[in-house]
Amino acid sequence: MVRHIVDMEKCRGCGKCVEACGLELWVLQEKEDGKKFAQVTEEAAEVCHLCGTCKEGCPEQAIVIIDEG
Repeated sequence: MVRHIVDMEKCRGCGKCVEACGLELWVLQEKEDGKKFAQVTEEAAEVCHLCGTCKEGCPEQAIVIIDEG
């Protein structure tokens, strides 16, 4: 299984990871305070190819990808 960890302190909710992922695994969610953040669902993480485009596309370096396979 692949885990995508988003550093909530760094993530600005810009959506660059959403745009970068060719598999469309990323979505933007909204916190109670109205700020957006990026997230991958567990179901989507199961089809991740570990290409790293989401991580490379993040201008804040907020994404860590861990392969627990």
